[in-house]
Amino acid sequence: MPATQLPPLHPSDAGFAAIRRRGGFYVDKTGLFRDLLETYPSTISGPPLTCRHQFLARPRRFGKTLLINTLEAWFQGLPPNHPENPEGVAGNLDGMPTGWTSPAWLWEGLEGKDLHGVHGWHPAIRLDLSRVNNPDPAGTYRALQVYLGEAIGVWHRRGMQWLSNMPGTLPPESPSDLLVALVRSLQTTHGCSPVVLVDEYDAPVVKHIGTDRNPQPAVEALQDFFRALKDDEGLLYGVFVTGITRFARHHLFSAANNFTDISEEGAYGALCGFTDEEVARDLAPYREVLRTLEPRLRDRNIQADWRARYNGYRFSPRPGAPRVYNPFTLTSGLNRVLPDAERRREAAAGIWPSAWSESGHPGLIARLAADTRRVLPAGGPAEARDAQAAGMGDLTHPNYADLMVDTGYYTWHGGGDDTPAYLNFPNLEVAESWTRDILDRGRYPSDRHAQLVPDLKAALAAGDVKGAFRQRLEDYLFHFSFHNLRSEDTFRTLLQSLLLQMGRPTQSEKSTLGGRADHEIRFGNRMYVFEVKYNQSLGAARRQIRNRQYGREHLGRGLEVVAVSLNLRRNQDDIVLECATDDLVELLGVRDKTLPEGGGTFPGLG
Repeated sequence: MPATQLPPLHPSDAGFAAIRRRGGFYVDKTGLFRDLLETYPSTISGPPLTCRHQFLARPRRFGKTLLINTLEAWFQGLPPNHPENPEGVAGNLDGMPTGWTSPAWLWEGLEGKDLHGVHGWHPAIRLDLSRVNNPDPAGTYRALQVYLGEAIGVWHRRGMQWLSNMPGTLPPESPSDLLVALVRSLQTTHGCSPVVLVDEYDAPVVKHIGTDRNPQPAVEALQDFFRALKDDEGLLYGVFVTGITRFARHHLFSAANNFTDISEEGAYGALCGFTDEEVARDLAPYREVLRTLEPRLRDRNIQADWRARYNGYRFSPRPGAPRVYNPFTLTSGLNRVLPDAERRREAAAGIWPSAWSESGHPGLIARLAADTRRVLPAGGPAEARDAQAAGMGDLTHPNYADLMVDTGYYTWHGGGDDTPAYLNFPNLEVAESWTRDILDRGRYPSDRHAQLVPDLKAALAAGDVKGAFRQRLEDYLFHFSFHNLRSEDTFRTLLQSLLLQMGRPTQSEKSTLGGRADHEIRFGNRMYVFEVKYNQSLGAARRQIRNRQYGREHLGRGLEVVAVSLNLRRNQDDIVLECATDDLVELLGVRDKTLPEGGGTFPGLG
């Protein structure tokens, strides 16, 4: 099949009706609606949902808006004179008003086709709170008023009988009163319960996190707004809320505690994002076209390259939860490679484009990285969030691990077999982005950066830790701006991202009975166990490895185990990376002795 005949990938298009009408690339998620939209047994049209208030958090560009658009079309079809259905082809939805349509092509060939229609017709109040814009948190209340006024105007033009004062330039009621009035007016006009779909619920607050602005006025305005979704007196058929952060819901839903958080539920782990099986099936034609256009790709496992670069997100600490690809970065990368001969040649060498900076939330993360009151997460099991520990402090200066997980920089790994789950970068794309976008790569020469990971990898493979590895890493660290490299956790996270990019078996913050080693990575028959310190001493790092017996589980397995102690000594004017290496057997054998700063010399290590 020629590339021009493939379904358009449309990485930035989240309009469900437009994608289906134009035959665009679409990974079917409607089969999951059987659980998401499960109903109680009923003989009436529109049987009640078993779970009426649901909340889902996912990183940016993971398909949340497409999900909201799909649910909107599911419940109400297309409004009169919809541009994607100009001929007015209708379908069968019980209770659908005159002029509304639900054409068969919306659901043809999808898993949920046979399920569609069982809920009947319901008007969908779709609210995108990223459009509630005001640079001042105190202005959120008025911005919500304006936005609800616009939503009321849309439904008024569709023939809704407004039960309150007729919409004018700005209704005087509070945002929550306006929402309740809109719900009641729709229920009276159409004789059925509306559905409320909220996208980017936390946007009016997230924009203030990590700034000097007090988010409390925005929080209070949104709390009152979401209270209306709880106190609906049974008028709502269902409520679905999506956003980026989970920690913000404790504040914003404090008056609406009837929401069910499905963010970590395994049944919905792939509701947003592509599974490996979906990529293998639905993107097969694109891989074949790539192999036709670039013969050097015929012998390359393209999906393995995609898996390493774009896959790996697991939204639950439970090991059975599915791993998914970031749909935006995968389709963006493929969209850029298909028409570009030079990029196809790079793909044949395993180099694929990265769109993570367009997909993640680098502005928010970088803003907090520059805040000297916060440190980066250690990334281990102890970083799992406590759903009950929510105060205003965690909203003003939130737990960095929560943000790293919510924005997609960190994801869950491991678990099972009596070992705790831990946090780490999901894939190469995100790890590389960390070293570039978050930690101010702009000050480091681009040609030197491209060779950084290969150089570090070669040094570890050769066992040259105290020489080439230390010198190359120190050179790199020297170019960071001061505020981006100011703590042990920052240094640990940076080293974590570099080791992940080496493509060798590696684990960070590995939990053992003695505690958590910072990093481990294996090169052939040699295992490196790292402990990092910041403005302390090599002795402190070596004592911690010895006293907590990091890496002990590798002994007796025929491996050479090397303890690597690193101490980053930094002040405003200078940076020095100190390094010591020890034979782990010898280091663990030292008892009640003062360790020299320089460390031992492992055979073969300089």
